[in-house]
Amino acid sequence: PPPPATVAGPSGGAGPRVATADSPPGGGGGGGGRCRFSAVCPFPYARDGRADSVAPLGVVVCSASRGEERFSSLAAAVRAAPEGATVLLGEGETELDGALLLQRPLTLLGARNAVLTARGGGSVVVVDLPGGGAAGGLPPPTLSIVGVGVVQRATEQPGVASACAREGEPARAAVGYAVVVRAGRAELTQCTVQSALSGGCFVSAAASAALRGCHFGAAAMHGVLVSGRARVEMSHCHVHSTGAAGVEARGRSEVRLHCCRVRHSSRSGLFATAFAEAHAEYCNVFQCRFAGIECAGQSEVRVHSCRVHDGERGGLLALGRSSLRVDACAVSRNAMAGVSARGSGRVVVADSAVTSGRASGVHVSEEASATVEHCRVEANGLCGVELSGSAATLVARRNVVRGNGGEAFALPSPQCGGCAQLEGNDLG
Repeated sequence: PPPPATVAGPSGGAGPRVATADSPPGGGGGGGGRCRFSAVCPFPYARDGRADSVAPLGVVVCSASRGEERFSSLAAAVRAAPEGATVLLGEGETELDGALLLQRPLTLLGARNAVLTARGGGSVVVVDLPGGGAAGGLPPPTLSIVGVGVVQRATEQPGVASACAREGEPARAAVGYAVVVRAGRAELTQCTVQSALSGGCFVSAAASAALRGCHFGAAAMHGVLVSGRARVEMSHCHVHSTGAAGVEARGRSEVRLHCCRVRHSSRSGLFATAFAEAHAEYCNVFQCRFAGIECAGQSEVRVHSCRVHDGERGGLLALGRSSLRVDACAVSRNAMAGVSARGSGRVVVADSAVTSGRASGVHVSEEASATVEHCRVEANGLCGVELSGSAATLVARRNVVRGNGGEAFALPSPQCGGCAQLEGNDLG
């Protein structure tokens, strides 16, 4: 594979390293068992093989107080397991009568090829830990799921499809997500989550989740949806082939992505709306049908050392009154503007490369504002930086803007309004 991409600054030197499309999710993880981008990230996560010795479809509960106990069903094992126990799930596909409700802190550990499904097409796993808030400064109760596949199959639900068809909505709108975290904290490590009916993982209210080395794919809706005041951290995850945004944050929620790969979503790869916050670092976002990364409402998005490329429309997009900051990123080969600010959106792009798009590199319109500093904007099909709209504003300092199909800076006439401040730019 090609070497890691670099961002060249105005002086021609190599800038920060970003993830490449040919790297493992998020750019890999060498460095003696640690993430090569972060000293505190433990990727690659060592696999726990304790469940491999369990008989196929068998269930064993291990606890300090009771030792090992064998059960005929997973639901019975979970009901009987004391807090802090480890439930070992043997290989094979375990079909549940309904959602597996997890209401006490424990660990569910799967053998190789251990998969959970549920009859009826509803949610497969629901985490609802009582006392889910961190009252009194204590950490919230935590449930861990390690090495388990969760698959929501496309089974017809009587009455649902016909009712949704009458309203013009798909049947999946009435179905819960494959994994739902309602209260407490869930930690999913090396899990594979798929949903042919709805989405992969939904974290809501004041719950929190840590998703590590997980694979969210083939989802009819979102890969990961975060709502309310929930908090989610994702590291070294792969999200792909989703019917809605790959990862979406709503309400006043917060989502953080580290070394993740997001691709082939039917909407934006990463989407924040309302008052949500989203942070992405060392991520690879590509081949999404709308924007690679989008913010709307009054959300805030921060993107650092990411690649956003080969989108069917734009690269990064700020709408409404949202705020977008882009640092040390490589934005390339998008069908529309590499970075776009519309409405009253606010954008800052620094130390980044915006190249080889089919439209303008940076486009600021309506009442939006953008600051572009120390960037390389080259080889775009239209203009390098385009300002349109009577109330749009642009500040561009010390950038390299050259080799674009149109003007380096396309600015409106004084009669049309708009405000531009240009300082020390290299136009080749």
